[in-house]
Amino acid sequence: MLLRPTLRAALIAIALRFALPALADAELDGARARWKSAAIGTYEYGYNKYCDCHRESPPETVVTVRDGTVTGVRHRPVGTTVEVPAADKNLQYYWTVDGLFELIASALARGVQVRAAYDADLGFPREIYIDYDTNLIGDELDLRMTAVTRL
Repeated sequence: MLLRPTLRAALIAIALRFALPALADAELDGARARWKSAAIGTYEYGYNKYCDCHRESPPETVVTVRDGTVTGVRHRPVGTTVEVPAADKNLQYYWTVDGLFELIASALARGVQVRAAYDADLGFPREIYIDYDTNLIGDELDLRMTAVTRL
C-alpha cells in the first residue's frame, strides 16, 4: 500500500522526533567521555553569552575551575582591557564544564529545543543553544566558548 505524501512526511517527522534525542544523547555521551579522558581538573574557560541585552558583542566571561569547583569568575567587557570580577557569593551561578554537560542533558530530558556542538579533541561544549519555550522570547540560553585553558 502506498502512503500519501503528506502522511508519509508526517510519519517521517514523528520518527525523527523520537530518533533525534537519542542521537543527541549519543553525541553528548561521546563528548562527555572525551572530556573525562582528557582529565583536566583545573582549568579556565571563556564564553560569550548572547541575549537581547548583548546581541552583537557580549562581554566574555572567564570561569576558573579548580578540582571541579568554580573558584573565580571575571567579565571582560567588549572594547576594554578591564576585567570585572564576579562577587564570590555569585560563583554558584556559574558552571564547570561538567555542569555544562548536565545543563544540556537536563534540557534534552525535558524535551526542549537544544543545539550543542562539541570540541572534537577534548569534548567540551563549544556552543550551547537551549530554548526552553519556543513561544516565549528571552528565555533562550546561547553560549559560545572562546577558550579552554588547562591551568
